[in-house]
Amino acid sequence: MKKTIRFLIMYYKNIIMRHHFYPPEEFRRKFERPEEYLPNLIKGKGVIVDYGCGNGFYCKYLINYAIKLYCIDINEVALREVKEKIKDAIVLTSPEEINDNSVDYVLLANSFHDMEDKEYAVRQIKRILKEGGKVIIIDWKKENTPIGPPLTIRMSEKEYLEWFKDFKLVNRFSPTPYHFGLVLEK
Repeated sequence: MKKTIRFLIMYYKNIIMRHHFYPPEEFRRKFERPEEYLPNLIKGKGVIVDYGCGNGFYCKYLINYAIKLYCIDINEVALREVKEKIKDAIVLTSPEEINDNSVDYVLLANSFHDMEDKEYAVRQIKRILKEGGKVIIIDWKKENTPIGPPLTIRMSEKEYLEWFKDFKLVNRFSPTPYHFGLVLEK
């Protein structure tokens, strides 16, 4: 128990300090299981963007649904780790290299709340996503949970819907006891 508490303290201090520390996969797997909910959200194969991918926790699941997988993050060290794990992934520090109206799915998993320029991110998502394309949002509930980032940086479902007001809400889901999920359509 003490080891877990020490780990969580270190994890959140590093996030707050923007050192982009990523928890070990075995820790995340205790509560986050993308293989259980992604099949219900992604139909067929398509062009997929994991925007704010970190060290690629979701990328390794998304590659199974991707004709082309873009993994985007500002942390170049994390992107090198993604490339080591998933050779076919296209790693980028910005979505600007992606063609307009070329993407079927954009995943924002535990990332949008950390993005400093949310307006830019939403603009880029609108630009790259095809008409009828989907944004899949997975983020921490804006409530006290035993794990997760501080409440001060969490975003509610309502806040997400305000940021993505030009999109249509097509699905809500519960990926974990600590997260909410939204699927929005362009």
